[in-house]
Amino acid sequence: MDNKNQAIKFAIKLLSIRKRSVFEMRNRLKRKEFGNDVIDEVIKELFEYKYLNDEKFAEAYINDRINFNPRGSFLIKKELREKGVAENIVDQKIKELFPEEKEIELARKAAEKKMGTLNKDLEKNKVYQKVGAYLQAKGYTSYIIREVLSLSLQ
Repeated sequence: MDNKNQAIKFAIKLLSIRKRSVFEMRNRLKRKEFGNDVIDEVIKELFEYKYLNDEKFAEAYINDRINFNPRGSFLIKKELREKGVAENIVDQKIKELFPEEKEIELARKAAEKKMGTLNKDLEKNKVYQKVGAYLQAKGYTSYIIREVLSLSLQ
């Protein structure tokens, strides 16, 4: 089996586990020490057969984050950029799939869950601080955090 076929076989194996961005695929093929020419050919072929597509990858990633492991748009954007997805694609897909109302709703649910774990004797401002820090760690922006805390801690 020639080098290109080995690279394609490896790439398909990776894609059978989960979708990947072009950047991620390129890096995984480099780590397997395939040459740049082979990598370019494989990426081109995967793209032509629609196995690789950063827009579809971003959509799937955002939907997974919303439905299975909720995070704020700030963290989702950061994660997608780290995976090599172009800024314009990230911004477009976040706007399209994760409207502000949805993000507030998810943040509110996370805040309620966190409040349930806190000591009932805590002062209101301590609860505010702890829940705010929790939401910030989950990738929610300060605007979303303020909105949720103003709704939750009346």
